[in-house]
Amino acid sequence: MIVARAPKTVHQILAETLARQGVETLFGLVGDANLFMTDAFVRAGSGRYVACLHEAAAVLAALGYAQVSGRTGVATITHGPALTNVVTALVEGVKGGIPIVLVCGDTPPGDTQHLQKIDQRKIVDATGAGFVEMASAATAGADLVHAFRQAAAERRPVVFNMRVDLQWTAAAEGPPAVGFPPSERAAAPDGDALDDALGMIASARRPLILAGRGAIDARDALLALARRLQAPVATTLKASGLFHDDPFDLGVFGGLSRPATVDAILRADCIVAFGASLSKHTTETGAYTRDKRIVQILPDDKPNDRRTQPTRLLHGDAAKTACVMVERFDLAEIPPSGFADDDLRQALERDRAALAEIPAFRPTRPGTLDFVPALLTLDRAIDRDRTLVADLGRFVTTGWRALPVTAPNRLVYTSHFGAIGCGLGEAIGAACATRGQTVLIVGDGGFQLSGFAELSTAVRERLDLVVIICNDGSYGAEHVQFTNRTMDPALSLIPSPDFAAVATALGAAAVTVRGTDDLAAAVALVGRGGGVRLIDLRLDPDHVDMS
Repeated sequence: MIVARAPKTVHQILAETLARQGVETLFGLVGDANLFMTDAFVRAGSGRYVACLHEAAAVLAALGYAQVSGRTGVATITHGPALTNVVTALVEGVKGGIPIVLVCGDTPPGDTQHLQKIDQRKIVDATGAGFVEMASAATAGADLVHAFRQAAAERRPVVFNMRVDLQWTAAAEGPPAVGFPPSERAAAPDGDALDDALGMIASARRPLILAGRGAIDARDALLALARRLQAPVATTLKASGLFHDDPFDLGVFGGLSRPATVDAILRADCIVAFGASLSKHTTETGAYTRDKRIVQILPDDKPNDRRTQPTRLLHGDAAKTACVMVERFDLAEIPPSGFADDDLRQALERDRAALAEIPAFRPTRPGTLDFVPALLTLDRAIDRDRTLVADLGRFVTTGWRALPVTAPNRLVYTSHFGAIGCGLGEAIGAACATRGQTVLIVGDGGFQLSGFAELSTAVRERLDLVVIICNDGSYGAEHVQFTNRTMDPALSLIPSPDFAAVATALGAAAVTVRGTDDLAAAVALVGRGGGVRLIDLRLDPDHVDMS
């Protein structure tokens, strides 16, 4: 006797579709419209579900996960206020070009008096994210697959909008397994534009190769081009660590550049930029590109409001373009430039040696300690191949310098929208995506904005996470503006709670650092390894070094 199988419901089909798309980690907060789908995902053993305490943290976690893993991040929330709670996080993802799918519930269309009813498409459109409507129960799975394809193709968050009243509707099976859609790699450029670019580079006496986040998969090809030209290599901040350990790695090109790097940038006469938007932060508002020929290679011609007008713009795959350039230079027997010479190598070695030294602690007000040597001391205790997540604040440039990473996917950038408080959510996602240690550097204001609740999420998930709170008892940027105008900074000051006591109560290990003796305890805590560890680093608000 043949027993007919009961038809599957929409929420089951959606959960299975997530599994077919290869979703291994789902971040979320359940409510009326998404709890049954989430439950079906968990019951099927399809992957890990990380329950956050605020919807914004779930979306931020998906953003952090995507930056580290290189996959499309996935989060789920319910409707109405759940969606309005994630607006800032969605904008952060849009501005960062980070692909995630947000599986979001919606109220029944006919229930006009539903308390949480809102025009969700308009909210999403305002953020710049994509919007895919679940058109019907019959198309639920196919519509969700479309959302994944759109997120990957457009490199931005896409909200998949699913009605709560259809969740228990019986429907046909979902679409076949397709996995995450592979990104289509562009071809190498050709024609007159390429010839012009090759001529500019070949005639350069001091060429420099610059890689941005859009070229992090092209390391070997870019190094081959650099060696063929005898050119040094550099990266944007978001591609930090791409050329780690190469003797002619200049490090970050821009405001974080070391002295030898600045000298090399200023002497360069041609910059070949792969996958970099050449924003004002990279070019120091044009000071680092002025009077130089700029060849920029981008994968596509999508609009980018950060883009600087280059001398010659090419569209093509970074690795393929670099390989074509090497072939053409070899064919034409173009001699190397000699820019990457022993003098430059020795200058870079001197800079690296200087960075390896911890400066003496300067005097600060009682109960605080000098920021730079304190952070460099902690750097020595933290895993070398850590993943760094930096929240936004006046501490951040020092944090990026003092806690360098060894690969681009080990730096999680949370400042695309200029919002503080995004760090802990993204750190949770980053820690879920990596097997190593994750470090969050955050200000006391940013941590209070979002950190207390989600710290318990990190503890519950047993993440290997070190949280360094740069606690100057103020909103730092505002403190600087008041003091620069010799005004009373009282309005910028924040009474600091006992972060260590709160963290301990939530299940984390914690220490408050008010001096060098406490710093030794913090080093020991970091070195212990495993679990969530919080370091409340008390700083003098008048002496937080931004250099």
